[in-house]
Amino acid sequence: MAAFAAATETADPEAPWRLLNTAEFEEIINGDDWRVKKTIPPELRAAARDFQITGFFVPVLAQGEVTEFLLVEDPADCPFCGNGGYGPVLEVHAKRPMPDMGEFTEITLRGQLEFNLSPETLQLFRLKDAILLD
Repeated sequence: MAAFAAATETADPEAPWRLLNTAEFEEIINGDDWRVKKTIPPELRAAARDFQITGFFVPVLAQGEVTEFLLVEDPADCPFCGNGGYGPVLEVHAKRPMPDMGEFTEITLRGQLEFNLSPETLQLFRLKDAILLD
């Protein structure tokens, strides 16, 4: 567990994304009933308290002060860009408004990884109280 927690603080910018990719979901359809079964591995739960990640900024709303946005591992993973599929997307809620920046600016954040265990959505996690690191 400590190895994965430390991985979010290493120079390897892909380590946190690999860790996020260990979470799994399964869609369950039974007639008109639809739900999602989610599995969050212990290593990911252990790293959640002080999670550091580098990715690309994707604004969601036009805001004068940006506090909510998405972070993607690669600009090609943008869920709004019309691609056939996309990789992991991390919803971010910043502790303080973010400085003005262009779409797909590479940034590093640190915050609390929160898990969405609701069976009514595919969303797995979000980064809360995120702060921008230099």
